[in-house]
Amino acid sequence: MVHAPTHPKDAPRSYDFIVLGGGAGGCTVAGRLAEEPGVSVLLVEAGVHNPSEIPDIFTPARAMSLRGSEYDWCYKTTMIDRPDYTRIEKPNTRGKVLGGSTSLNYYTWVRGSAASMDDWEEFGGSTWNWKNTKDYFNKSTTYHDDHGLFPDSLHSIGNKGGPLHISHSDLVPELQPWRDALEKAWVSKGQELTVDVYNGVQKGLFKCVNSIYKGVRSTSASFLEGKPNVTIVSSTISKQINFEGKAAVGVTVVGPDSREYSFFANKEVIIAQGVYESAKILLLSGIGTKSDLEALSIQSVVDSRHVGQNLLDHPILSHVFKIKDGYGLDGHLLRAGAAHDGALAAYRKSHGGPYSSGLLELVAFPRVDERLEKIKAYRDYKAQNGGKDPFGPAGQPHFEIDFVPMFADAFQWHFPTPPTGDYMTIIVDLMRPISHTGVVKLSSTDPFEQPYINLNFFANDLDLVALREGVRWVDDILMTGDGMKDIVEGDYPWPMPRASDEGMIRQILERSQTGFHPCGTCRIGKDIDQGVVDPQLRVHGVKNLRVADAAVFPRIPDCRIQNVVYMVGEKAADFIKEAHPDLYRKR
Repeated sequence: MVHAPTHPKDAPRSYDFIVLGGGAGGCTVAGRLAEEPGVSVLLVEAGVHNPSEIPDIFTPARAMSLRGSEYDWCYKTTMIDRPDYTRIEKPNTRGKVLGGSTSLNYYTWVRGSAASMDDWEEFGGSTWNWKNTKDYFNKSTTYHDDHGLFPDSLHSIGNKGGPLHISHSDLVPELQPWRDALEKAWVSKGQELTVDVYNGVQKGLFKCVNSIYKGVRSTSASFLEGKPNVTIVSSTISKQINFEGKAAVGVTVVGPDSREYSFFANKEVIIAQGVYESAKILLLSGIGTKSDLEALSIQSVVDSRHVGQNLLDHPILSHVFKIKDGYGLDGHLLRAGAAHDGALAAYRKSHGGPYSSGLLELVAFPRVDERLEKIKAYRDYKAQNGGKDPFGPAGQPHFEIDFVPMFADAFQWHFPTPPTGDYMTIIVDLMRPISHTGVVKLSSTDPFEQPYINLNFFANDLDLVALREGVRWVDDILMTGDGMKDIVEGDYPWPMPRASDEGMIRQILERSQTGFHPCGTCRIGKDIDQGVVDPQLRVHGVKNLRVADAAVFPRIPDCRIQNVVYMVGEKAADFIKEAHPDLYRKR
């Protein structure tokens, strides 16, 4: 249990470190810095402080109900901004609660390909390649395989005794027929099954590891347990970083009573408010493109042109199949009835049954070269790219495909939840989109106003083509593969125009959405002309200020990004400890 928060008016005014944001990056940094009992840390969190006490958060199968809740920032986002098609939607879900998006996400614990991690070296030097980050991917966790179902080699992904507890999906008995059918179809189409996607090579269909243990969500708030030297102020908004010259000396925040409070950092301020809010607080504090800041009457501290630029995310196409009754969890989780009553009783008794499921029991990482090579636009782009496949130049997967054995309304908000029957939601994530022109900008100088966000998906037409072919590829497996073809009954709510190239493109424009993996707005760079922070995550142009969350990613990982954010937080904590030997004695 994390100790109770302190109201800003009652908190001490001075600390060794101030951490802004209580998500994966912020909690990791704060918790690790507080391992030295004599070090004082202030953690500022915009949301409430008690995720472990909120049933919709700690109950795994309720995760999708959190979209649009009081724990969601509900960002309004320009999704697509093309001459022929523009779409602006809300909400774009990010966690507004201690634990950040680790309190709202869909649990998957993966880390990406070694080759994709090596792409970071161009921006951050060798400290950010696969070789020098892989141990940090394992540091945050304790891995559990209580029933001995998986190879001993997988224990390495959580052998450090970290505070975050992870385990494979519970593989609820109700889904055994569905799992068997999907694995049979996968193999019948010449694809492989695997158990290890953690060695730097991601491919095949595997049973997923999740940030869930014994039927309860694990969040980054676990880093703060037993840390009385971390002062938490929750329901508190960051207004600006305060400077003396070019040195960050503290922050001004707005507390739950709407009053302003200033706090001082003796050593450093660490920003970890998430990809949108971290860029926003830098801009509000005078770090960004000088002309843009001056247009809002913000005094420029550092003319840093990459702040808020390079916003990346995975575009996805989510679609639904009606499947035979008895193969999904819809009756157990979405509708009143005997199955639902039984699921509730099982969870209340022992945190077991369908409500213990993170719903993503099976995930796949395929390539679709044979389909892409038939497309002239792809072949032309590849030729101009030195013969390298732009979507996986070193053999990385083109897609992550998530199989959800129910109607997943958080990915299908455009359509009504079906009143009867069982369904399966297929989520096709394009892992390495070519379009890299997303942006976050200030809407005003009001710290309570959300920034302008433009993901700018599909700025390059080839991303549309690739996603189209990924959907066709997986649908062929599901609709014609052995076992699964016998339970798939058709599309919901209407047929997908698979035979029409342009019809499929239109469906993607209308139905695609964020994969909820935004990153890149304060990216690592060797100098200020390349990025916002240096390889030690220090903000270029000032002192005593770092960023430690997904905003620093210079390239988007080819996976869900949760594990990668924890890795960044762990490395950031070590960078900070190394910079302050007066506080952190060699043990």
